Formats: sequence, C-alpha cells, structure tokens
Amino acid sequence: MLINDEVQKQVLTILAKTAVTPTADVQQRASALLQLNPGQQVKAEIIANLPNNLYMARVAGELYKLEIPLNVQPGETLEMTFVTADPRITFQMQRPSSETVQLSSFGKWLSDVVRDAPALPPPQEPLVEHPEHAATELAGKLKAGLTQNGLFYESHLAQWAVGGLSVKELLKEPQGKLSPMLSEGDDTGEGDGAIADSRTLPLIKEQLHLLNTGILAWQGEAWPGQQMKLTIGEGDPEQWEQGVEANLSLELPRLGGVEARLRFTPDGVAVELTCANPGMADVLRENSGELRSSFAAKGLHLNKLAAKDG
Repeated sequence: MLINDEVQKQVLTILAKTAVTPTADVQQRASALLQLNPGQQVKAEIIANLPNNLYMARVAGELYKLEIPLNVQPGETLEMTFVTADPRITFQMQRPSSETVQLSSFGKWLSDVVRDAPALPPPQEPLVEHPEHAATELAGKLKAGLTQNGLFYESHLAQWAVGGLSVKELLKEPQGKLSPMLSEGDDTGEGDGAIADSRTLPLIKEQLHLLNTGILAWQGEAWPGQQMKLTIGEGDPEQWEQGVEANLSLELPRLGGVEARLRFTPDGVAVELTCANPGMADVLRENSGELRSSFAAKGLHLNKLAAKDG
C-alpha cells in the first residue's frame, strides 16, 4: 500500500529531530570545500553556541555555522552522516537513544530509499504549447505541475477526507493513477511487509528531500524549446524579513539568460534580475513599468525592482 499517515508522522519526527543543515550564508563556501560522498560518516565538533539554535562547528576540518535542533554544548562531538549537497548541504545526526532503537528498522528503510531509489524523471510535456500562450496559461499550468506531481498526495488525501478535494483531482496524481491497480491486488511491493508500492519510491525520495530542505524544485520546458528552472522555499531571515523566496532561471530568445529572484512578503514583491548578456539589464529597467502594471493586475505590489548584468 501507499505510505500512510502514521509513517508520514514518523518521517516528520525523524527529520525534524535529526536534520542538520548549514545556514544559507555558508552554503556556497561549504559546497566548494566539502569533498564527501552521500552516506559518508563525519564528526562535527561544536566550537561555540550562537543564537537561534545555531552553532559554530568544525566539520571535515572546516568551520561552519550549523542549525542543530538540539541543545548541545561547546566541546561535544556529534556523529553525522552526509546526505546530499543539492540543493542544500544536509547531514543526518546519529542519536543513540531509545527512540532511535524503536525506529531503527524504519530509519534503515528511509536510508535505503534515499540511497537506492531512482530520481523522478523530468516532465515530458511543456507547460504551454506556444510562447504566446505563456501570459495567460503559464501560471495555471505551473501551479498544476507543482501541486499534482505527487509530492503532496497525502495532504490532498486529508483534504479529500473532509470534502475539500474531489476524487477526480486525486486521480490526476501519480499515486492516484496507481490506486485502481492496487485495489485489484496488484502487489508490486518489494518483500513482505513493504509499506510502499515500489513505483512510488522516487516520489517518497523527493518527499523526504523536500521535508529535509524545505525547497520545492521544478525543471522542465515552459514551452517547446524553452528550458526553465524554478525553486521555491522560505527566505533567509538573516538577510530579509520572513517570507517566501522563488528563484527562476530562463534562457530567453532576445534577452538571453536571465535569473530572477523573487521575494514575497506581506508588503509586496521584491524582484532582482541578473542578465547573462551585457546591456540587457538596461532593457529590463526601461520596461519596468510594464512589469509593475502586470503585477498590479494580479493584485501584487512590486515594491522593489533591481536589474544587473551578470
């Protein structure tokens, strides 16, 4: 059967209590310095306590600022396992406790999923058929692509249970498309007592990754021949007020490569644009009025627009 609510709660509990991630301001430096393979064990020596559950620690011979959801003291050494460097460097702490013993078999299953499950394939179809449809159709198609890809299936099941979502909507998601086969006794689980259909393991891997990093990523074609990358997550409160941040990357026919960083707060939207081709930032600034009007038409206030050549 598919992963159930109780398993989800255990996943959330494990990740919430053991995920250790360097803060955003040291991510780039950490990526360049760390030479680790997924699953490799490392030691983190706590050097100093910082505010807001932050600690200065020495990992693999380098100093990093880590966010650790535990009360630890300078001088302590934590055993950790390197999980991933993409899109954020993430470690998993090893905690010898009764809770860890009780969930050890489940924890091993999670580790196997992260290590062995294949990655999700990219979307096969462009979001819209023609570039001229982008202004009217792209937002809705992108929303569907982000919310109907199976990553939020269990949450949607909860909405369906209270009448907030129809069965038709559930069946659009990958797990929903498998459910008629499962009801007919199609056993594709691996081994006795499997808690998930093996075909959903790439989705479970992505769900764990999303829980661990808090970053939702999408990559595919906006329209035929137009590649687009999008990441969405909580912004860094050390750099700006709390809100949602989205990073968008496009290769446009006339402007060339453009990277957009959008920060959404209750006061409005701040947009920072970086252009790969010289002179294109000036073009974007000259046409900023059109962008501001487009935002206003959607009920959004553009409170900052900056453009630069990269």
